[in-house]
Amino acid sequence: MLASEYTNVLVAVVMVTSFLYEFSHRFRLYLKFMLYYTMVMVTSVLCIPLIIWRPGDVRNTLIATFPLRALNLLLGLEWEVHGQEHITVDRPAIVVANHQSSVDFLGMVYMWPMFYKITAIAKKELFYAMPFGLTAWLCGTRFIDRRNPDKAKASMNAALEYVKENSVKLWVFPEGTRSMGDEMLPFKKGAFHLAIEGQLPILPIVYSSYRGFLNHPCKIFNPGHIIVTCLPPISTKGLTKEDMPRLMEDVRAQMMEVYRKTSAQVHHPRPLSEEVKKQR
Repeated sequence: MLASEYTNVLVAVVMVTSFLYEFSHRFRLYLKFMLYYTMVMVTSVLCIPLIIWRPGDVRNTLIATFPLRALNLLLGLEWEVHGQEHITVDRPAIVVANHQSSVDFLGMVYMWPMFYKITAIAKKELFYAMPFGLTAWLCGTRFIDRRNPDKAKASMNAALEYVKENSVKLWVFPEGTRSMGDEMLPFKKGAFHLAIEGQLPILPIVYSSYRGFLNHPCKIFNPGHIIVTCLPPISTKGLTKEDMPRLMEDVRAQMMEVYRKTSAQVHHPRPLSEEVKKQR
């Protein structure tokens, strides 16, 4: 009898959840992000025993992110990568990408095997988001204390040495914070300073706009199709600090051109205003 009651409750919960998911865009957004963050945390815990034996090794990322690729299917996200031929394995580079949402991480998860050896720069606060922070550290993520310029500079220099010595790529979001506007935010100097200091190529990566399926103010998170474009590497050989402003401007201009083009190609199901009106 007790088992039957539990079954009835479970069926009722599934039915209510399915109904709310289908007809409430707000519920759908919260449920998807709850699923997203929960699976990241659970995966982090499960992976620690497997990767703790080689702390800081970027190859741990391939183990830690493998189960997270299922999230793209569960969340209805389809990633289409262009220009994969520009990714050269075992050649150090500074990867710069536009930053729109925490969903960017799922694009990184999807692309990690293409790079094989790659690490990322992250703000120090993420390290304390346990257990994710510990797992990220074990995978070689470089945490930067942006509130302390001296420590941040030392951490960036250490990251540069690691990248050069181990032929690793370093992923940086040069905007410094998330933006889903028509224009990318102005780029910060950090990634370009590293590239020029280490005479390493810059590999620009552009995510098409998420606005057709993700809108935080309107509480919308629908299935989405994202085009990710890997642009040809940009050499920094012979460049100095004096060349940095022009380099930053050129890279941003190239990325903006691709951003506008690929965003126009992505299928948008219906205007967001109509979506909100229908589901309210």
